[in-house]
Amino acid sequence: MSIRLRLAVVFAIASAILFALGSWLFVAKLSASLLATIDAQLAAQLDRAGRYAPPSAGAAHGSSAPGGAARASLARDSLGEGAGSPLPGEYVVQVIDPTGRLRGASTDAGTTPMLSAAELSQARTQRIVLTTSGEGEQERLMAAPLPQHPGWVAVAGVSLEGFNGTRGDVTRQLAIGGIVFVAAAGLGGYGLARAALSPVERMRREVASVSARHPAPGIQVPRTRDEIAALATTMNELLGRLQAAVSQQRALVADASHELRTPFAVLRGELELASRPGRSRDELAAAVEHATEEVTRLARITEQLLFLARADEDKIPPQLARTSIAELLARSAEHASARARAAGVSCHVDAPVGLAAAIDPDRIREAVDNLADNALRFAPAGTRIVLSASAIGQDLLIEVKDSGPGFPAEYLPQAFQRFTRPSDSGRARSEGGAGLGLAIVNAIARAHGGWASAANRPGGGAVAALHLPGAVYQPPAHMVPKQAPQHG
Repeated sequence: MSIRLRLAVVFAIASAILFALGSWLFVAKLSASLLATIDAQLAAQLDRAGRYAPPSAGAAHGSSAPGGAARASLARDSLGEGAGSPLPGEYVVQVIDPTGRLRGASTDAGTTPMLSAAELSQARTQRIVLTTSGEGEQERLMAAPLPQHPGWVAVAGVSLEGFNGTRGDVTRQLAIGGIVFVAAAGLGGYGLARAALSPVERMRREVASVSARHPAPGIQVPRTRDEIAALATTMNELLGRLQAAVSQQRALVADASHELRTPFAVLRGELELASRPGRSRDELAAAVEHATEEVTRLARITEQLLFLARADEDKIPPQLARTSIAELLARSAEHASARARAAGVSCHVDAPVGLAAAIDPDRIREAVDNLADNALRFAPAGTRIVLSASAIGQDLLIEVKDSGPGFPAEYLPQAFQRFTRPSDSGRARSEGGAGLGLAIVNAIARAHGGWASAANRPGGGAVAALHLPGAVYQPPAHMVPKQAPQHG
């Protein structure tokens, strides 16, 4: 079921519930008002019920007041010809004596008391109102003590056929109106949902038309400045990121193919030369040596690509351990010493002896080695490179500085991207570099929650750094040695 249809159904159900509740309240209020009018008419009939009492009732109680004969004559007329009685089919009145016998009644009131003995007993002390059902018809009855006639009860009643008919007509009209209202509400809700979701459907079609081969510039953002416009903006940003990722993946595949093509071509050439007849032992040994170098280069590039792929999937979590930074930099300097001597470059370590940090020593050592190799590749003879470390609060800063030509300005923003190299001759590819070393350094820094940076030194040369927030090791308080007391 579509969202538009679900919204229309929910809107229709809510409208039906609200209309039913309002209709019930209206019918209840109307019924109460009609019953109040009927009760008022019944009360008026009770006030005039004394006319139906027989003359003997007044005489029996010593009624000798002037006008008694006239009331007796009126009562006789009411029991005889019906003068002054209500119209047939409307209100009826009965007068019942203390023994429960009917002693007077209006026309069509019948000859049987309309109240039971228990109801008569209650009516002799107070006014009561009843709704009775008999022979498929409801009646509204009101009974009260007859004034000036102790023990006598006057009863007034009326059929509720008109009341029930009126209420039934109103209920039927409300039901018909409710059906029309709910149908209109459902259609209106559907139209409103359709109008509101039409931009979403348009965006869906635009996104569906986007393909990897023919990327779209983006979807149209409505000018409504509402949630739909925000969704369109977010989807454009997502499409931009996806297209950038696809472009980066394509560039990575192209760069990797380009980097792997050269060693494969060299390896193939060496093997073809080695397979020619008449090759001497020395020539075969040289061919095998060259082929081994190319295989080593291929293995190194493959390992670097595998490492970066795992880094992209966050599958290289660092194994943190308390590490002496000075010792770690000393081992990196020792590792680079042979190459430094061959290039006529000296390597120095500048780090506090007591500086320790919670890092993965193997990964950080690999990053420092890459930075040192990169610096040695371009450091002029007679200069030196410096491996330094310092604590900035809880953050650890490791820097590798050289005195070479520095980075080209246009290269710095993309220094840590994959397969990127400076375009100038000072930092062109040498010794088989594939442009992945700095990318690996950045991946190791990000795995530690930090980042890598590259810049040019004001006095000349380049500096590459690892920024590791919160890595500086702080020993527990009970392990901090107390300062020895000073003696004068």
